[in-house]
Amino acid sequence: MGITEHKRVFCVVFCIVFSIITASGKNPTILTQKMLDKSGATFVVKGDYTANDAILYLGNQQELVFDGGRIDHVILVGRHSKLKVKGKKPVFGKNVIVRGVWDVEEAHDGWFEFEEGRGFVANQLIKNMLAFSNDSLFCHLYFEEDRTYYFELPYKGKANFGDEFTFHYNKDGKIKRHYLEVYGDNYSFLRIFTIPSRTTLTINNTLQMLPTNVGAYFVFWEYDKEDVTIEGKGTIAGDNKEHLYTSPYAGPKYYGEWGHIFRCFKCKNFVFRGITVRDAFGDCIIFQGSHLPNEYGSRFADGLLMEDVKIIGARRNGVAIGARNVIIRNCHFENCGIKTVKGTAPRSAIDFEPDKVKSYPEIGNQNVLMENCTFKNNCFDVASYNNNLNDYGTIATTIKNCSFTAPIKIHNTYWLRFENCIISSVYNGRSIKFKSKHLEFKDSEFEQWDFSIRKKLTKAHHSFVNCKFNTKKQK
Repeated sequence: MGITEHKRVFCVVFCIVFSIITASGKNPTILTQKMLDKSGATFVVKGDYTANDAILYLGNQQELVFDGGRIDHVILVGRHSKLKVKGKKPVFGKNVIVRGVWDVEEAHDGWFEFEEGRGFVANQLIKNMLAFSNDSLFCHLYFEEDRTYYFELPYKGKANFGDEFTFHYNKDGKIKRHYLEVYGDNYSFLRIFTIPSRTTLTINNTLQMLPTNVGAYFVFWEYDKEDVTIEGKGTIAGDNKEHLYTSPYAGPKYYGEWGHIFRCFKCKNFVFRGITVRDAFGDCIIFQGSHLPNEYGSRFADGLLMEDVKIIGARRNGVAIGARNVIIRNCHFENCGIKTVKGTAPRSAIDFEPDKVKSYPEIGNQNVLMENCTFKNNCFDVASYNNNLNDYGTIATTIKNCSFTAPIKIHNTYWLRFENCIISSVYNGRSIKFKSKHLEFKDSEFEQWDFSIRKKLTKAHHSFVNCKFNTKKQK
């Protein structure tokens, strides 16, 4: 055989091997914008593709169909694009970024390649899932694989940025910082994820935050969102158990009131059902109207259902409420605000406190009901400060069929009713001396009761109907 013939045979063999390798997915095809543009209404992925980290745009209403193939190393931008996945294998590699607008009815975390362990930071995977939803169309996102997603606060700067907030004089003439600035866009780097409106998020696995030394973060920043459901048997956890006290400013005054898992400002029609939310460095869930100074449109929050939810180990409050039309039912609160989690005030399982209601009366609690909830080992089970204004005129918050194992903390609050409750005790600290009015206690039992407290309460025109008082002195 001559040299020319050898070359010809070699080329044939090489082409056959190259075809086999390409077909087996070991050498993916380069995906280009031109290929997407030429494909028309549908682009079918049958083999493995890479875009070498290029930005590729799908056409308006173009459908991406995965039929046995996958894509990696691409920034994929939807333009009201559609998506269809056949089979159960992952179709997106670990180096995919999803952006743009997608018209997708549902998405599954099993579509994405995943690596078990803390070394795989899943921020982008979670953001990719959320990117398939948009504020205009209903979308159901399923986190259903047997996985633990470790996510982080990307900001790695100084932990004491609160020292940069501007000063102002409060009503007592004392200088204080404008801590509301933490909610402004200048500090948007503290927001990790956002669930779009009209989204159902089913979580049957675990989302676990990696430790940070920053005392302010918002795992889910929800501003003016509506029709959102967070459900499932899974867990969303903050970093409080492993928080890094490595800042030179760490200590009793360490910034730690804003480490929230769900921070919901003036949202409407939210549902939390079945999930566990735990270990927030601040509050697990805040659902309140907006008290931000530069607000446009309505300020109030309206429509919250919390059902069969477990709130565990919040450093500050388990839940804080300042909204209209709220139902909290069959929920469990445990280990909130206690010393072992480095509790910080108000240190309550649930706090009925619409911030700045005196300035913005429309954000006060209205038509709020908590019933059939259980409590275990919290610093305080219930706290309330300015539940609504004194002149509101009717009961704003009703708490019924609950058995409390820790004191309730009433501080300058109004229009609150306890019905058919077992109250372990009323906090006998300085808070009780503040003027509270229009509190109603009906068919309830006080396990520890100091008559001096009742004297203070009755002076403020409260109502006790068919209540039982055990006169054992409070500690």
